[in-house]
Amino acid sequence: MATKVSDSPRPLPSLPPRAAVAKDARASESPAKPASAPPGWNADRFESSARAPRPLVCTVPTPPPTAPVEPAPAPEPDSVAVDSDPMTHIAYLSSDELQGRDSPSAGLDAASLYVQQHVQKYGLVGPNTNNPDNAFEQRFDVYSFAGRPGVRGESGEHAHTPNTYGHALFEGGFYLDDNMPKETLALLNQQYEKSMNARGLPLAPPRAGAQRSVEELRQVASPSGQAVNTMALLPGSGPNKDEVIVVMAHLDHDGVDRRGNVLNGADDNASGSAVLMAAVPELAEAARRGELDRSVLFLWTGAEEKGLVGSQYFVDHPIPGLGMEEIAGVINVDMVGRWDDQRLSVVDTNSRGQPNYFRDVLDQANAKLDDPFDRINRDINVFRDRQDGASFGRKGEDVLFMFEGLSNPNGGGDLIPEYHRADDDIDLIVRDNGGEKPRRIKDLMVNVIGLAANRTTEP
Repeated sequence: MATKVSDSPRPLPSLPPRAAVAKDARASESPAKPASAPPGWNADRFESSARAPRPLVCTVPTPPPTAPVEPAPAPEPDSVAVDSDPMTHIAYLSSDELQGRDSPSAGLDAASLYVQQHVQKYGLVGPNTNNPDNAFEQRFDVYSFAGRPGVRGESGEHAHTPNTYGHALFEGGFYLDDNMPKETLALLNQQYEKSMNARGLPLAPPRAGAQRSVEELRQVASPSGQAVNTMALLPGSGPNKDEVIVVMAHLDHDGVDRRGNVLNGADDNASGSAVLMAAVPELAEAARRGELDRSVLFLWTGAEEKGLVGSQYFVDHPIPGLGMEEIAGVINVDMVGRWDDQRLSVVDTNSRGQPNYFRDVLDQANAKLDDPFDRINRDINVFRDRQDGASFGRKGEDVLFMFEGLSNPNGGGDLIPEYHRADDDIDLIVRDNGGEKPRRIKDLMVNVIGLAANRTTEP
């Protein structure tokens, strides 16, 4: 783990072709709030703003190549403007053509290739030297117990609590390999017993010792294929360039339900994934100017919806030079598209409920905005362990979880009614805030990354 710091900063053949992205960011204007809102929508979820909304681009971008490409020369300004708008990327990632980005699926692979094309355009490098075929990818096999887990997105119940939002580790799926750390294998044994007991199915007893081996678990598991973590490194240039700030979001969602409805997951989590993508051009320019001391690792995880699988695989299989000892903080962005654009919910505490260094960094980053967020709610600590950042938190890393799925403007409340349903689409983001919410989250996150990458270390 990197030195702790002070709080003071210093191919997809089965899918149809996609339309080309608009070259003019002013091609379409954000629609106004509908005169007759759909059921379940109320005025508390939308607050009008005196600011003129930025132009909205919702056309689907050109498809990515089937293999990584060489970085292009400096992008044209119009292209940078489009690439820097999270709504551009939400439109693609939440399109029906990606079939809900299940883990594993051709849709998730297409989303990964789209991300790879984007980051290479801005000069970021693939850091995974363990994968000589494609250093932007980390692939892992996904399994489940007692057959494929039930398809999500069909329940009409929305009393979301810490037990129904997000996922516990390996809750619906998991990875298996011979290099699995002992502590992860122990957790997986516990999850196996919990899963079988919940289904009323008999347990296979361990042949030797207190727990089942990897091979024994393979015999009672069902493989579903390979999922992918997608990553890109933006090298720093200061004395702490060997340390990294991890900025992450889960790229996957829940695929297609039993009725054939595509669960597009525009908010969950095309929004967080798109915010990361939109931050790349500005941060890449800052790096070119020598303004980033530490390096920044962008990580788009797979199989989060199966139970934080991709993030756990990442921490269990360190990338050379990017192990726990090099990580100097983690920022996880999830469900940041909905409600009004003046508030945000965060977790910036450790497992004991004490603020970590991101508490002050976030407040400073917000103050630097031309129009700071009115409310940063810190009442969602109960969700700390049900998001990808928990995989890092269990290793002792400081984690900032940026999240906005709760309905009460003053903090707390229920998740969006569309959570894990087929109607979690981009038009609801447009309805709620014209696309300004993810744009403002991106601006805030860029400030957070800048401060975290350049903060001073303790003596």
